[in-house]
Amino acid sequence: MGIQRVSSKWAKTAVLQRSRIVNEYIPVTRKYSRQTLERMTELFESNYIKPDRGTYGNGVMRVKTTRLYEPVVHSEDSTTDAEVPEEPTDRDLPDEPEASAVISRDTYLTTTYQLQYGTEERSFHSLDELERALNDRIQERDYIIQQGISLMKHGDLPFDLRVLTQKNLQHNWETTGILGRVAAPGKIITNIHGGGRLATFEELVLPHLHQDGFKKLRTELYRLGIHTAVQLQTSFPRLKEIGIDIALDEAGRPWILEVNTLPGIYAFGLLPDKEAYRKIKRYAIAYGRLPSKKSRSSRTSPKAQASSAKKRVRR
Repeated sequence: MGIQRVSSKWAKTAVLQRSRIVNEYIPVTRKYSRQTLERMTELFESNYIKPDRGTYGNGVMRVKTTRLYEPVVHSEDSTTDAEVPEEPTDRDLPDEPEASAVISRDTYLTTTYQLQYGTEERSFHSLDELERALNDRIQERDYIIQQGISLMKHGDLPFDLRVLTQKNLQHNWETTGILGRVAAPGKIITNIHGGGRLATFEELVLPHLHQDGFKKLRTELYRLGIHTAVQLQTSFPRLKEIGIDIALDEAGRPWILEVNTLPGIYAFGLLPDKEAYRKIKRYAIAYGRLPSKKSRSSRTSPKAQASSAKKRVRR
């Protein structure tokens, strides 16, 4: 049996929400609809709208909701029918006629929705307008909507983390690596295919947390990787590896953005810790993700096979 892959973000989220431990790390996430769009924009300042099936951050949109109370300005004539003023003299006449503006204590609420897709931004002043713009991109595909997390930043750029958890040689789950991804300027995603750059966990997190806090977070993420894999395996028994996209909010709290069941592993080879990468590859070979050296060497090209056959004939 091959390694199991699960493409639906919602299917994976629904399984994880059944775990008391893992659910604490999941932002509010719902299937996208007009009703959930309205409710989520009421609850949260920022929301991400993602394709239920998709990779590399393609199709991800962000909606930021701004609400302001504006004063109601009443413009009224100070003269009433009950009071007829005396005929003014030339001295009493103003240079230009003007109405007196009286600002009441009344206010009204204005709501603006800012939609970002890639680096393109548009603003809307009603939910109907926003929904039409979203539907132009969504069309008939399934999407989810997720509470936005205000990401911790490296410099002025937001970043997130990828936690890799694999089946080890004893067929138990083991977290084998953490790497960081920094968003490109102006982008709402950190994905490398979207222009983000790789960084080490230490480079991104240590400036925000003292050494003890960093070690505590690393231990928490390693455990969370295992808890997440174990929970997913209750519904998807042939899983062998997962990559968890983790957001750190401005307080340093981790949140699970999504889980990938076909995680990239070669990016870990670009980091300084080569021993960790060797372990990652060793495990991937053991459960069949990567070919072993023996199987690679046994696979010779037809041309090489023909040449070898000719040599044997000549002997």
